Amino acid sequence: MGMEFNAYQVGAKTTAIYPKESAVEYLTLGLASEAGEVADKVKKHIRDSDGDYTDSVFRSAISKEIGDVLWYAAVLAWELGIDLNDIAKENIEKLFDRYDRNVIKGSGDER
Repeated sequence: MGMEFNAYQVGAKTTAIYPKESAVEYLTLGLASEAGEVADKVKKHIRDSDGDYTDSVFRSAISKEIGDVLWYAAVLAWELGIDLNDIAKENIEKLFDRYDRNVIKGSGDER
């Protein structure tokens, strides 16, 4: 069963507990921290398993960490009044535009 981004965002917000007076800062730090955990798991997996990404234990662990990244991104967007559906739509449109213009490999936000 799939889930729409906005439905996920509403569910994520329902489970959120953090100091409201510093919501944006708290969520941003959480997002960065969880992204770091994803990176750390990949780093250790490279060291310990020669980068075999088919390992089911690794895939389960990394999936949970990516889920935590998604949670923080969804709730941060909520606090900023941005729908996750809109973010996903705008992002894929931007990427397809870059792809169509053959600048997908470049760098910089405004290419």
